[in-house]
Amino acid sequence: MRSRAVIVAFLAAFAIPWTAQAQQADSTNTTTPEGGALTPPPVPVTATEPDFPRGRISGYMFGDAYYNVTGDPAHNYSGTADLDKVNIDGAPNIGKDLNGVQLRRVYFQLDNDLSVKYSTRFRLEMDGKELTSGGKLGVFVKNAYLQAKNVIPRGNFFFGEITTPTFENSEEFWQYRSIEKTIVDFRGLASSSDLGVELKGFVDGNHRIGYSGMIGNGQGQKPETNRYKRLYLAVPIMPLHDLRIEPYADYEWGVAGADRALYKLFAGYELKRGAIGAELVDAVVHSRVAPNTEPRGLSLFARLTPTPTLGGFVRYDRWNPNKRADNRVDSDLIIGGLDWQPYKDVHVMPNVESAQYRAQGTAVAPAHHDTQARVTFYYRFSKP
Repeated sequence: MRSRAVIVAFLAAFAIPWTAQAQQADSTNTTTPEGGALTPPPVPVTATEPDFPRGRISGYMFGDAYYNVTGDPAHNYSGTADLDKVNIDGAPNIGKDLNGVQLRRVYFQLDNDLSVKYSTRFRLEMDGKELTSGGKLGVFVKNAYLQAKNVIPRGNFFFGEITTPTFENSEEFWQYRSIEKTIVDFRGLASSSDLGVELKGFVDGNHRIGYSGMIGNGQGQKPETNRYKRLYLAVPIMPLHDLRIEPYADYEWGVAGADRALYKLFAGYELKRGAIGAELVDAVVHSRVAPNTEPRGLSLFARLTPTPTLGGFVRYDRWNPNKRADNRVDSDLIIGGLDWQPYKDVHVMPNVESAQYRAQGTAVAPAHHDTQARVTFYYRFSKP
């Protein structure tokens, strides 16, 4: 009996230290799986400032394979060159039966973030109508500006060759600049960019009410040639999540009282698989040597995207070149087409554009309407 007690005491004295050691090991490594390697403690990471400067190259191209279905049937030549007009641009007539392949626009753009607060943009444009002295496709500076962010709460300041607020938002909503310009741009009432200064931002933190006020030379991409300036003001409003409304006005002084004013109202509504939009424009041009003129126009458009790779679009413009004149030629612009996207940012768009002319009073309308059938190709490129 005594010998048995001695044996039990010996085993207990031997087992207690090993049990305590095993419990200590379990408490310090409760998450290590059986047979797994021990992981070192995490190394703290120190946050660093973003890398500046940093840049991004981007751009796009669009052009067409076209055939002029209707137009002026008289073929005018200078040697072997056809002198007839190729594209519908608001003035009659295009040359009937003209056909070919054209590049209408190429953008090459460099955006550069100098810091969190300052950034720049430099954009070159190739326009199919801007030719060099040798008759080749020409390139010019479309944008070159400095942006200072949050100079006031939610307000940014711009200096240089800036995109004007005239149709910036309506063109973005239309989404088919590759097919045709918006009505103000198409009728040549304002330039898409101008040399000047601009303050653009939002009144509220929810970005429901915006503003864009600009003072520009009024010469577009050309240098200033006079002492008169053009004032621009747009107030984009989003009363509902899918509804866009933008009243716009600009005013430009002129020589000998030949000033001009432009008024525009844009409205657009996003649908589940498309959108509808409208623009109403009215311009007043004063002159001391001729009667004042007041062109006016209305543009209605819709786009539809039933599938991610297939869409469609239609548009109708009614144009009155001078509502103060009884004898004039009004015109209608009709556009329709399909948009197939075989790959991201690559679009193939068969479409038709037609201009119909209507005489008012004793005016005489052109003898022929203009219709162009084409397949438009559009792609974007980007390099971070």
